[in-house]
Amino acid sequence: MKSLSELKILIDRIPFAEGNLGEEAILASLLQDLKECGVTDVSVISNMPDRTRSRHGSSIKVITDKPGNWAAFPAQVKRADILIWGGGHMLQDRSSQLYIPCVVRNLMLAKIMRIPRFIYAPGMGPVVNHLGRSLSAAAIKGSREIVIRDDSSAGFLNSIGIQRFHKTADPVFSLKTDADDLPPPDNDHPVVGFAPRRLFYRKGSIIPVKWQLGSSADQNPEFERFVRETASACDQLIEKRKTEIILLPMDLGPNPRDDLICKQIFQNVKNKENVSIIDNDPPLNDFIKILGSLDLLVSARLHGIIMSLRFGLPFIGIDSDGKIAQMAGMVDCHGRVIKDKQFSAENFCDLALQTLGQGSSLRQELRNKGKILRDRARDNRLILNRCLGEIARN
Repeated sequence: MKSLSELKILIDRIPFAEGNLGEEAILASLLQDLKECGVTDVSVISNMPDRTRSRHGSSIKVITDKPGNWAAFPAQVKRADILIWGGGHMLQDRSSQLYIPCVVRNLMLAKIMRIPRFIYAPGMGPVVNHLGRSLSAAAIKGSREIVIRDDSSAGFLNSIGIQRFHKTADPVFSLKTDADDLPPPDNDHPVVGFAPRRLFYRKGSIIPVKWQLGSSADQNPEFERFVRETASACDQLIEKRKTEIILLPMDLGPNPRDDLICKQIFQNVKNKENVSIIDNDPPLNDFIKILGSLDLLVSARLHGIIMSLRFGLPFIGIDSDGKIAQMAGMVDCHGRVIKDKQFSAENFCDLALQTLGQGSSLRQELRNKGKILRDRARDNRLILNRCLGEIARN
């Protein structure tokens, strides 16, 4: 029988997880959970190993996720007592049919080697191609525990024949920081943060979308209209309320480079003296401090909305694939979401001005709603602790 401190943990994440603040927050939450369970031997697979070490501490072992190192992965998996597999949107074949074979390869290795697997509260689906559905089912079935974060993931698991799982909430809701809530900022004029992303994705086939983006696939009239409307919305807020606008890229990875999208928006803004871009890749705690300076966060990134609910920050979601709408629906905030195709400067500004006018009462309402999901997310650690205890005893 081992103690939990003797267990060897291997964490596998989505490709190109580093550079994405949402993925960084998920890993931080998982590492907090493991520490509270008493685990000390943790290895993390990372495409940017130096960044992972600097962000999450030298106590973890970091395994480089590069093609030249893939031959060493079977030995790394065999060394582990358990593989924890989780991150943001782990299973989807919208961007490419190659995505799922890539993201489940270590999960399949663990299954073949009979290493226990723990599915740690990811998002799953849509997966529409037969190959992706078959691989997903093969990789996940037989896992020691399966925890998912939302109804659509539950529906996807049911559709591939998996009925036994726990539905909790995104791990970031249980992230512990210096402050449980962000106090209202003391600003002379409203400060609004925009966290955009490349909306209106072109669907990939065999060729990943990120490879298409360098060619004619990068030309997307709907997205170009969105950029112009966002810039116009910034100008209207500046002119009506003397608002300060902060553009916040949440994913600086090789695709989709949110910082480049922020620069596109900035180029289209007329009142540039009131607009700034935070594109220096701030650590998670520094990003949360930036959120604390805002009166409103407008986010097309799901984890922007999750962090808003986690810390009681007023938000408006820009939804492209249903994930943000589903999250808002879990806390009865449907009216705080605008579908990307329906986004215009006018309808956005109406909602933004209304939101800014609600002030502290809205913050308290969102804190109360976020607490429901915080309580639910704490089950992730309880389930993980029970699972690790069973493995240690055996």
